[in-house]
Amino acid sequence: MPLKCNGYMTLLFVRDIKRSRDFYENVLGLEFEHGNDNSASFILGSDGLLLLDKGGADDLLSPAAVEHDAARGANSVIVTSVEDVDALYFELRAKGVEFIRAPEDRWWGKRCAHFKDPDGHMWEIHSDKG
Repeated sequence: MPLKCNGYMTLLFVRDIKRSRDFYENVLGLEFEHGNDNSASFILGSDGLLLLDKGGADDLLSPAAVEHDAARGANSVIVTSVEDVDALYFELRAKGVEFIRAPEDRWWGKRCAHFKDPDGHMWEIHSDKG
């Protein structure tokens, strides 16, 4: 039987829940839904984003299954479509967001930019080439 999704939530493991909540709520402007001392949930489009600190991640999976060292490079990218990638790029840069790539037209028809959050999770924001 194939997997049939009725919606999803992206879950990111973070080192400092307060710092990460501040980034996602006050820098990116996501709507905070609920949280506690080791988690924070946000509305992300029609689905959700959950931040879970390493202690919560250990409890969810197991200490042996959770990476506790800082990543050396990206192993995934969260991708989201935005209305105007250039405008958002300048707005987020002014707030101190670290971009890996500035907006550029890509051969597959999107204008893309890439940034990382305080824990090194990579994001792509893109819009259609105009």
